[in-house]
Amino acid sequence: MSSSRRAPATAAARPAAASGPAPAPEALAASTRGLTKTYGRGAAQVHALRGVDLDVPRGRFTAIMGPSGSGKSTLMHCLAGLDRPSGGTVAVGGTDLGSLDDDALTVFRRERIGFVFQSFNLLPMLTARQNILLPLELGGPRVDDDARERAQRLADSLGVADRLDHRPAELSGGQQQRVAIARALVTRPSLVFADEPTGNLDSTTSAEVLDHLRRSARELGQTVVMVTHEPDAAAYADDVVVVQDGLIA
Repeated sequence: MSSSRRAPATAAARPAAASGPAPAPEALAASTRGLTKTYGRGAAQVHALRGVDLDVPRGRFTAIMGPSGSGKSTLMHCLAGLDRPSGGTVAVGGTDLGSLDDDALTVFRRERIGFVFQSFNLLPMLTARQNILLPLELGGPRVDDDARERAQRLADSLGVADRLDHRPAELSGGQQQRVAIARALVTRPSLVFADEPTGNLDSTTSAEVLDHLRRSARELGQTVVMVTHEPDAAAYADDVVVVQDGLIA
């Protein structure tokens, strides 16, 4: 398994107003236009996002970087449909998230968005295999032979095939995060969001997890967006977007 690092690439995920021709819509996994998010009122009002225009290319690994309070997590939450923006638009796979009511947005997230969290978020009473298949079971009777084979291939690729019948407490932190990555990929989502995915891991295990995310884009054609404050983690991405004071720097 490779764990080599390299410098961040010139950002292809970029402000939409950047020079050069605009990407074709089919080349984009997600985009925002005039995105704003404000919390609170009056003197306590906080402008987390201040009119962000961003294009996220399909089939690439994009890192969103920024210090604490920069707006990077808010941007991810809006892109993932976890939070409604105060203004502007968010489109994922050609769907305007603002056009969906809460129920439709919940279904959209379940079927089209994958998540990898810092704290793994595996259900402790389920085996690794059951955790991987859980998103399919939540969506109805979708766990057929093809889904099981897909889960097995992901487990093989991520190096946890021999741990599928173990519960999370019987897995190392790195193994738990790889199970979480397989769970995020099993529905073949339009986008996978990774929120500080190495925050609870040591440096060696972090390198392995980041390499798996990079391979998901390069070998599986998956679009991955990772939020991080760590330059070493961002160095694994194809493209790096820096957020500062609610704007793309």
